Amino acid sequence: MKASTLLSGALLAVTAHSRDCKPRPDKRPNIVMIMTDDQDYRLGSTDYQFVLQRLIKAQGVEFLNHYATTANCCPSRASFMRGQMVHNTNITHVNAPGGNYDKFVASELDQDYLPHWMNAAGYRTEYIGKFLNGYGLTNYLEAPKGWHHVDALLDPYTQQFNTPVTSINGGRPIWYTGFHQSDVVRAKAVDRIEHLTSQEKPFLLVLAPSSPHVQNDIQETVPLARHAQDFENVTAPRTPNFNPSEEFQKQKGSWLPTLPLMNDTIIAFSDHAYRQRIRGLQGVDEIMEDVINTLEQKGVLDNTYVIFTSDNGYKVGTHRVPAGKATFYAEDSNLPFFVRGPGIPKNITSKIPGAHLDLGPTFLDIAGVPQDKWPSFFDGQSLLPQWHDPESSTGDGNGGGNAKETLNVEFWGLCIVEAPNAAELGVPFKKNSYKTLRIVGSDESWLYSYWCTGEVELYNTAKDPYELTNLALNPTPEVQQLLNRLNAILLVTKSCEGGTCRQPWGLLQPNDKPNEIVSLKQAMDPKYDVFFAKFPKVNFKECLAVQDVANEQPFYPPLPDNGSGGLGRGHRTTPDGWEKPKGKQVLRSKGKYGTAEQRHATLEDVMKNAHYLTDDEIAGKPNSTQQKRAIEVQMLEPSWFEWIG
Repeated sequence: MKASTLLSGALLAVTAHSRDCKPRPDKRPNIVMIMTDDQDYRLGSTDYQFVLQRLIKAQGVEFLNHYATTANCCPSRASFMRGQMVHNTNITHVNAPGGNYDKFVASELDQDYLPHWMNAAGYRTEYIGKFLNGYGLTNYLEAPKGWHHVDALLDPYTQQFNTPVTSINGGRPIWYTGFHQSDVVRAKAVDRIEHLTSQEKPFLLVLAPSSPHVQNDIQETVPLARHAQDFENVTAPRTPNFNPSEEFQKQKGSWLPTLPLMNDTIIAFSDHAYRQRIRGLQGVDEIMEDVINTLEQKGVLDNTYVIFTSDNGYKVGTHRVPAGKATFYAEDSNLPFFVRGPGIPKNITSKIPGAHLDLGPTFLDIAGVPQDKWPSFFDGQSLLPQWHDPESSTGDGNGGGNAKETLNVEFWGLCIVEAPNAAELGVPFKKNSYKTLRIVGSDESWLYSYWCTGEVELYNTAKDPYELTNLALNPTPEVQQLLNRLNAILLVTKSCEGGTCRQPWGLLQPNDKPNEIVSLKQAMDPKYDVFFAKFPKVNFKECLAVQDVANEQPFYPPLPDNGSGGLGRGHRTTPDGWEKPKGKQVLRSKGKYGTAEQRHATLEDVMKNAHYLTDDEIAGKPNSTQQKRAIEVQMLEPSWFEWIG
């Protein structure tokens, strides 16, 4: 594993003051990022977040084309924290064999990631909430590295909303009895901002509540009690791709054509699930409101970038999936992304594309770190120019500047459905690996995907935004020429590293002339038909649960034969036997917390009845103390629920 590419000596120029001068507060901007869990964007959940609309959107920019490169929790978060494509982190799922927190540590990715870089740049770094799937009772002592303060939710309680359990800096787990998780995160966030704003250093604070993720054992979001009856008449949006007819469903690949039309009972469940999700987001709005108000009271709001987003998207009823994620369709991969801060115009909507792997470079840009001091393995680019100029180029084919038209989306392993009839549908779906490309430009937009089962899907998303008509089934000659181009660029993006991820067309120059082709629009010139027709086809030999080089040949350019290069292998290790046993859940609160009286509960209030877990509770052994505390003891049997991110 290579040492950090950010040399602290080189960074002293960014933060140091003369030794002969009295130290003064560092005036560089602060960064606060709020990341929800499994939040849809295409289905309009943010329309019900009135604080988000008032305090961030109206005061900043909403980006319409921000994407996750993998629609699953742990891989997306690892990509954000490393600035890399998922094929380069090799954290490809939420559990073995694809990945989780244990694999992140065993791969040594935690030795060279976001907090280390920001610390070296002179920032104080803190994290509250969900970190990576798999961080829990069995490994809490191995706290996430780099953060000055980390207060992480612990599995198996991360999605048990009325039984919040965290570990502070690897300390003994604490159960905040009598409180809903969202109120705990909110109180802790306010307390930490009180502390951070008393320091001289600028800060990065990441807040990661689990809402609106489902509580795994009941397959629905659990809102705060004070919001349990909100939005009683709201239903899931009846978009054209909601429970589509057989005409459209049969055009899908892999397992999707097997899904039956949703009946009235399942549609009613989808509507209920949607209501629960937007109810759960009211607690997130309250976190946001109190955080922004505290920043303002402390006089630092105008010098703080506040970002709101989610780790991945979600669908409810889309393409006949009652509820779930992990596909390449827009509902799963297109994310809410809002930002306000210094130099950002107000109340603007932007179409400029971006991705989570761009956030690491963006934060270093905010910190004033020169690009030649950034990690050499970055696949992303800084979004700061487009934040400041959100009405500039939308990726119209220039291949550079503030935007990029080519976005990679990929997945390995199984997919589940979060609904009562999941078992009837055949869950888990094990043939869910795919390679996907999105072209997001001002002139043209396309979705092209190749399944591990061999099926291909192609949608003209400019004319067919709901991704219903698969043009790859009976391609015209013109569509075949397009498919040839998309196949070639997907060969590049499915294994790109560094600059080739930012400028993938650079490897596809028919006459070896630099920048002869920098966009799909240019590549479609008929004079290149023969050139693109010669490329081998993207391929899987079989549907595997992990990334495997031999299974995914060919690559372009070809990977080294010795297995040491490509796919990020020069910047990580490849561990064996990395997953620790899962902790058992023995605590479950009977109450429904988050009452109106608790809306403004402070950290002092939260801590009054806080309970340090005993050794038996950590080990998953029920005891009489739990019974006396009116706790319903429940041992969850292993099931497909454990695969939920």
